[in-house]
Amino acid sequence: KYHHNCRLNDARVPMMRNNFLKLAFIGQSVIKITSKPIVGFQCVKRRPSHFFLSNNISRVSRRKYSNLGWAINSKVNMEPNETHVVGSDEERMSKKNEASDLVVETHYVFLVHGWLGNDLEMLYIESAFKKAIASHEGSNGAKLVVHCTVNNNGRTSDGIRKGGTRLAKEVEDFIRSDNTARFIRDKDCASERHVTISFVGNSLGGLYSRYAISCLPTLLEPPECINDTAMEQSRIVIHRNLFCTTATPHLGVASHTYLPIPRFAERVIGNTLSKTGKDLFRLTENLQNDTIYQMSTSYEKFLMPLSQFQKRIAYINAFGTDFQVPTSTAAFISQKSAYPHHVIFPPLEDNETSIKVKKKSFVVALVSTEQNLEVLKEELDQNVERRGNDDLEMSKKLDALGWTKVFIDVRNKLPGPSLSLPSLFKKSSKQTFDNFLQSKRLSSTIDNYSVTSRELFQLMRGSESVQIPLGHTVMVANSKNKIYSNLNASGKPVMDKLAEDLINDIYEMGTYISI
Repeated sequence: KYHHNCRLNDARVPMMRNNFLKLAFIGQSVIKITSKPIVGFQCVKRRPSHFFLSNNISRVSRRKYSNLGWAINSKVNMEPNETHVVGSDEERMSKKNEASDLVVETHYVFLVHGWLGNDLEMLYIESAFKKAIASHEGSNGAKLVVHCTVNNNGRTSDGIRKGGTRLAKEVEDFIRSDNTARFIRDKDCASERHVTISFVGNSLGGLYSRYAISCLPTLLEPPECINDTAMEQSRIVIHRNLFCTTATPHLGVASHTYLPIPRFAERVIGNTLSKTGKDLFRLTENLQNDTIYQMSTSYEKFLMPLSQFQKRIAYINAFGTDFQVPTSTAAFISQKSAYPHHVIFPPLEDNETSIKVKKKSFVVALVSTEQNLEVLKEELDQNVERRGNDDLEMSKKLDALGWTKVFIDVRNKLPGPSLSLPSLFKKSSKQTFDNFLQSKRLSSTIDNYSVTSRELFQLMRGSESVQIPLGHTVMVANSKNKIYSNLNASGKPVMDKLAEDLINDIYEMGTYISI
C-alpha cells in the first residue's frame, strides 16, 4: 500500500514502484437473488455476508486513469486503501448538467443503519424502494440494486473511522462481487461497465457514509484470480449519484443535545459511550484529531468526495421531536450563520411540485443551498485548540456543498400522549413558520426567496405541545425488531415519500453522470 501527499500529476510526487497504485480487495462474495424480483428491481436477500477472503492485489496503472482525464488523490492520516479518483472542480461543474452518452448498467443504493442498529433497521425503507420502483417508468434498461449493509451490525461503538472504513470495504466488495456474478451468469463482459452509487444513511449511518465515500475508489478491476481473458480486461467505473441522510448528527451532538447540558456532563456521557461517543461529543481539544470537525471542514479529504455526488439530501425532524439528533445538528444549521437557504416549499405561488408536497402534510419545508467552491476551499487554522467558532465553520462548509433539506413534522405520528401548552405560553410553531415565510414573500421582489441558517435555527426548534420525542426512530419507520416495527409504523408515509423521490432522482441524475 502506498501513500502520497498530493496528486500524481504534481512533479513533486515520488515515483511509485512500477508506476502502479495497489488497491487491496476482498474476493468474491456469494450473492443470493430472490427467485421472483420485481421488474427492474434486483432484491438482494438480507445478510448476504458469506465472503471468501483473498490476499490477491489488483493493480491499476496511472495510464488508465490519465486516459480518462482523472487525477488520483490519496488521503493522508486515514485508513489504508482510501484512494479515490476525481476530476477537476471546473470539469465536474461544467459536465454536471450535461446529458451523458455513457450507458449506466446498474444503480446501486446502499442503506446504512445507525448506532446500536442492524440491517433490519432499514427494512421498511427497502420495501418502500420496492414499491417505488414497481410503479416507476423510464429506467432506460438500467437495473437498480438495493443493499442493506451488514458489516457494522453489532459494531457501532468503535468510532466513525472504523465504521466508515468497514462500510467502504463492504460497498467495494459488493459491487465487485455483483458484477463478477453477472458476468459468470450472463457471459456478457463489456470492457467497461458504468454503475452509479447512492447512499441512504440513517443517524450514525449518515456519518459512516460520509467517511466511507472518502475511501472509495472510482475505478474497480476484477480479481486477479479470475481466469477468463475477457473478464480480466473488464473494469467497473463508479459514478456518484445521490447521497441522502435521515436524522444524522452532521455537527455531532456536543452543544446539540435535546436539553442543554454543561460540557462536563457531555464528557461523562461521551466517555461512557466508547469511541463513538467520544467522536459524537467531540471530546478532543485538538481540532486535527476531531473526526467530526475534519469531516466537515477538510475539502481535499472529505468535502470534495461528497461534492462529487449529483445531489445531497438531508431529512430532518423539526419542532423538537427528535431526542437523539435535534434539528440543529441534523440540518447543520447555526444560530451564527447567515448562509442563505432558498425556499422550494412553500413557494411564492403554487406549482406542480408544491401541490404534490402539500398532499404530504408532514412536510414542513423544502430548502436548498447553493454550492460555493470558495467557501469549501477556504483554509482554516486547525493548529489551535478549540476556538468556539468551530460549529459555525462546519455549518458553512457543509452548506457550501449544496444540499436539499427536507424538514419533517411527525408530531401527529408519535406514540404516546400529547400535552398541548396554553397559547399564552406558546404559539403554533408551524403557524409561526408560515407567518414568517409570508412576510418574506411580501418583501421579496424575485421569483424565489430565502431564509438564513440562523432563522431556520430559531423557527424549527419550538413546539406548542409536550410529547415523548421519539421522532428519531418514527421518521424512518425503524424496524430493527418487532417492537420497533410496531412502535414506528406511523412513519411509513415519510419513507414512502423518500423512496419515491429518490427513485425519480436516481434515474434522472443517472443520465447526467460526469466523469
